[in-house]
Amino acid sequence: MREEAVQKKETEFAQKEQQLLLKEKTLALKEEELLRREKKLDNTLSDTAFVYDAKLIGPWSVKMNCIETTCAGSAVGDTKSETWNFSYQNNRLIAKAMTGEKLVRIYTGGFTGNGIELTEDVKHSPSAPATKLLVRLTLTGDNSMEGRREIVRENECNIAYAIQLSKQ
Repeated sequence: MREEAVQKKETEFAQKEQQLLLKEKTLALKEEELLRREKKLDNTLSDTAFVYDAKLIGPWSVKMNCIETTCAGSAVGDTKSETWNFSYQNNRLIAKAMTGEKLVRIYTGGFTGNGIELTEDVKHSPSAPATKLLVRLTLTGDNSMEGRREIVRENECNIAYAIQLSKQ
């Protein structure tokens, strides 16, 4: 009877040991994942050092002129006008593009060594192909910027605009 009790205790001890080993392995995997995420975040932050420029905040008038296109329905010389409202959110520069009172897209990005770089990814849907928008801007004065807006769609469809921004 005593041997059975000892054997039962040993079995329980072995099961608890297995549970602890499993828990330890789970914690080690979680720690690895956290370290991987932390490293990725550190790399992201060091690649895009946060720069805050209060002069950017607020509405800007944007004039776009198509300078290159390989897409049907688009022509060199096409023009567009929008208002972009710049702000900062979570250490990222945000530009909300408006046509009249309608929000048409939101760009996110920040400063690079040469100026400002903003992007917007439009996911593929039945009504629209996957699209990548890239905006590169250079400050030309306290109230002016200029640059280039590129639209890249599937099937080698690319549109480029020269853009000029004026602070409102």
